[in-house]
Amino acid sequence: MNAPMTRQLQRQRRSSRGSAYAETVVMIPFFVAVFSCMMFVHKAWSAKLYTMQQNRHCVVSYAFEACERPLPGCSQVRVGADTAAGAGERPGALNSLQNLLGGAGSTLLGGLVGQTASGRLTRPVARPTLLGGGSLNALAGNSMACNTVRSTPADVARQLFCGVVPVCR
Repeated sequence: MNAPMTRQLQRQRRSSRGSAYAETVVMIPFFVAVFSCMMFVHKAWSAKLYTMQQNRHCVVSYAFEACERPLPGCSQVRVGADTAAGAGERPGALNSLQNLLGGAGSTLLGGLVGQTASGRLTRPVARPTLLGGGSLNALAGNSMACNTVRSTPADVARQLFCGVVPVCR
């Protein structure tokens, strides 16, 4: 009586072992895909945080220097929309007024409204081949008002004159 019972148990063990192997073979690709996605999300989020930190550092440092000297390696930081004229980030009506007034308008509006340092930074993040390959971009953007430089009325008059007459530059 023991012999038939042991054979039956052996068959049950073999069939359960076979189903465990089949489950393993089916589940391994699923777990590889899940872990690959987890690693990609971790890498993308780390790149996003690093990009945001670097961009914020560049913009804040540039703004604290009264928007005069950017740090080395921070070429993405600009003063408003028009770096050459020194224009800040302003509403559309003020920008059209500045364009109408020319260099003098830029000096006057820059003194009244202030200037804004802004920076945009993009860093590519490679996507695993399991998820289709290619890359995504980690984007960061910051803006900050420039630190003001104390100036006398004579300095303001000189800047206004130099904005109209381009000889003194």
